[in-house]
Formats: sequence, structure tokens, C-alpha cells
Amino acid sequence: MEVLSLEAPHGRRGAGGRRLPGGARSRAKVAIGTFDGVHLGHRQVLNGCDTVLTFDPHPMQVLEPRRVPGLLSDRRYKLHKLAALGIRRVAIVAFDHAWSRVSAEDFVEAVVIDRLGAEFVSVGQGFRFGARGAGTTATFDQYPELSTRVVPLVTRGPTGEPISSTRIRRLIADGDIEWAADLLGASFTLPAFVGDEGRLLIPSTFARPAPGFYLGHVDGHPCGLRVCQDHTVAVTGTALTGTFVEVTFVKRAS
Repeated sequence: MEVLSLEAPHGRRGAGGRRLPGGARSRAKVAIGTFDGVHLGHRQVLNGCDTVLTFDPHPMQVLEPRRVPGLLSDRRYKLHKLAALGIRRVAIVAFDHAWSRVSAEDFVEAVVIDRLGAEFVSVGQGFRFGARGAGTTATFDQYPELSTRVVPLVTRGPTGEPISSTRIRRLIADGDIEWAADLLGASFTLPAFVGDEGRLLIPSTFARPAPGFYLGHVDGHPCGLRVCQDHTVAVTGTALTGTFVEVTFVKRAS
């Protein structure tokens, strides 16, 4: 899978913007979104697309850092999940203050059409983009060279609540790991560092399970996991090797 990092454009098409490999002639089918967790709702947006345009860091880290949500995966695991879904190219917007000033029209013309060569765009319901969130799904309709698909919210469960990253974070915070994994379509896996006394340190930038006992894996090895009040994780039943590991929470132990 090809991974590209995008710089903020300086103007619209015709202003000399750099065209990426497989540019306008590629007739790309592009899914656009943050795709935190690449959950089952996201997969409806990704369906049929060969290219993903996504954001890292999360735009909220720049726009409203005090309100940034706990992430459901890191970049490496996110790319792994996208590749497993058959995505061939991922273009990453390295979101910063320069990107926050790019207008919705510049975003569509200089990035989506010119740089990525999109002929088809897939986004989720309510998607907004561009400076001050002025761009909506209707913005894409201004460009006859683009065909646009707006995917409605996907619901799951007896309450009919939409699948969303926010809902999954809430489940994780409540310790309902099995239901969170069901909505993710995969086990809940995070990066961690091995700290003092062999405890795992999960960075605070990620969503972290409620304190309690869980069954899970560390680097693929089955083990018990005790999430402490300070969010460090004590591991039983497996030896820790190295200073960086991948921890997977499978279910809460009774």
C-alpha cells in the first residue's frame, strides 16, 4: 500500500500544485474522513474505494486541543486495517494551522481532484471540511467531474444507536470491551510502553479501558490484564520483552 503525506496547498488548480503519483489520470475512488478505529460504520464509507484521504493528527488536536477525543488506534494499526480492506493508497493530511486555513473549495480542487485524481468521493453523513468547517457534502456537487456518495449512519444494537467512534470510546471507558470490539469489527488493540515493575503505560492520547481485570494479549501472547486506577496495566501470565508492545483487550474478566 502506498502512503503519502500531503502539505497544505497554496492555491486552487492551475496554481502549480504538485500532482501525486497516479494523479488526475488515475480516476481514483477516494474515501475521506478521520477513520479513527476504522469501525464498521467507516467500512461502509470505504467500500468500493481504492484511495483514502485521512487526517493525522486528529484535527481537534490543532483546533480544540482540550476537547480532543481519546484515539482508538495509532497510525500504524490504522494503516494495517486499511490495507486489510484492500485500500491501495492512503494520503495523509498532516493537519496543522496551515491546513486549518485551507478553504473547502481549495481542498476539493487542489487536493481531491488535482493531487489525488478523484472521480468518485465517498464521505459519511454530516461530513464537514475546510476552513471553519464551511464545506459540506453539498460542496462536492459543485464539481461535475466528481461523483459523490454520502453514506448514512450505520446502526447496530437494540437501541438503534449509530456506530460511531464516540460510542465506541464510551463503551471502552465503561469496560465493555466485547461490545466495543464488535462495533470495531476487530479486537481493541493499542500501543504501550513497558514501564517500572513491568507495567504497561498506554499514552493518554488513546481511549483506555475502565479500571478492572481483563483477558487479552500482549504481542499476541494470551495473558491477564489489570487496569489500575492510574491507567497503568499490570500483566500476568506472559513475559514482556522489549520496551514497546502491542496490547489487545479481549473481554472483561468476571
